[in-house]
Amino acid sequence: MQVTKRVLGAVTALWFAIGVAVATATPGPLLFADDIAYLSMARTLAGEGSSAMPAQPPYGFLYPVLLAPGWLLGFDEGGMLTYARAVNAALGALLVPVLYVIVRRVWSSEQLPALLAAMAGAALPALWLTGSIVWTERLLALLVAVAFLTIIRLAASRTPDRALQAVVAAVGLFATHPRMGPTALVVVVFAALITRRSMLVRVGLLSAGVFALGLTEWVRRVVADATFGSSGTYDAGDLASRRGFGEIPDMAQHALGTGAYLTLAGTGILLIGLVMTGSRPIVGPVLVGMLGATVAVAGWFLTGVGRSDAWLHGRYVEVFAPLLLALGLASLKHMGWKPALGLLVAAPIAAGIIGAWAGPGNNWNTPRSPVMMLGVEVSGAPFGSSVFEPGAAASVSILVGLVLWWLWRSDRQIIAMVVLSAIVALGVASGIVGLDKLHDGNISGRTSGVIEVIGPVGELYVDAERVSPNLIAALAWEVGFDDTSKSLTAQTTHLLLPPDAPPPDGATLVLQLESGTVWALG
Repeated sequence: MQVTKRVLGAVTALWFAIGVAVATATPGPLLFADDIAYLSMARTLAGEGSSAMPAQPPYGFLYPVLLAPGWLLGFDEGGMLTYARAVNAALGALLVPVLYVIVRRVWSSEQLPALLAAMAGAALPALWLTGSIVWTERLLALLVAVAFLTIIRLAASRTPDRALQAVVAAVGLFATHPRMGPTALVVVVFAALITRRSMLVRVGLLSAGVFALGLTEWVRRVVADATFGSSGTYDAGDLASRRGFGEIPDMAQHALGTGAYLTLAGTGILLIGLVMTGSRPIVGPVLVGMLGATVAVAGWFLTGVGRSDAWLHGRYVEVFAPLLLALGLASLKHMGWKPALGLLVAAPIAAGIIGAWAGPGNNWNTPRSPVMMLGVEVSGAPFGSSVFEPGAAASVSILVGLVLWWLWRSDRQIIAMVVLSAIVALGVASGIVGLDKLHDGNISGRTSGVIEVIGPVGELYVDAERVSPNLIAALAWEVGFDDTSKSLTAQTTHLLLPPDAPPPDGATLVLQLESGTVWALG
């Protein structure tokens, strides 16, 4: 089949439609503080003023920039949810043409196999399932692929303008989330080194890139301060002060768990994509460096975080999964069958052992399993089960990997895509069940419809200093951003207070929650 621009456009449109369908089939957003933070930043960028949320961790501003037009168009909270789902679906669909070009350039693949590899990379269950959640993962996955594509183009020409394109892509990564700062810096450094010009030009590019990253951080702080009244509850320096040399073993343990997650979720094929592409001149070290920086940040940040999914974490590295899966499928025919089989079998076994060992005790039997959060692509905790069993995940990973390897190597790529589509559909169905349970059990699920219980709200005052940010987020969604405030005003009719806070005289208790109480003023 000749892959024309029309065919590529049609597949991209189909992936957008599927993305919207999956996103609307799942409950959401989960309405953790993250969701409301991005929506609040978008609202501030649209000129609607600050948020009722308390000070938040550092969030990037590029994703809110994409959400801001929804507020400018006058959407209410329900309309913004629909708009955010459409944005997420579009970002996921755009991965198809970007991955197609990458596969064609790196492995000189024929058009149809390259298209199928791109379609597979852009169809991971975790990618579909995050469509209803107002997080940056869809945008980051796209920008990781775009940044790598700019390096590929730079390696072919070595010109300053191509290097500048790579710097712009790196700034986009950092503007989307501060945790991608080291990864962005890797792209900037390599862009400066690869450029075939004088040392003065290279130093200029490096300086411009570092300056742009610094300017991006300044803009983030300005937007955060305008939204939350704070530039962030912590920064890199603050975190570094809590991460001494004594924490290095824990950091390594978390980093290993992150790599184990990526191996299990990608049936070992993602690892093949990393190994094979990593051996390519120029572009290989950049890819390894980008992923290495992301894994290092994951290990560093997750140390000391008290949640079960911190030990086999996927959210930070899943942004590389579409790129690595597409490259892995495309490179299967270029890798000898013995090392390929070795990786497909040995890597999941090792990842399963790490998964069983990494966490202290049996901490997988909780709703905070990474499977429950984002949907692991192969087994683990199927259909909403809260038990993650590393041995089962490794076994299914090996089986799926071997089937896909055999089909792809024997030029049965279309059959491989049919098999992979069935696996993806199973993973999405399983993930939807898991997300249903997660949504029902979290704060937003428990506060759904509370407006009918507490009665009409003129303005809800929230004690932003002492009430859980997640509870504030859930109630702000129910009541409406415009009717939620951190200050007592003449329009205030209800109060959200900590459970132990005394109410004002004449107030009536209308809602009792575990982490807060809602009072109606007399």
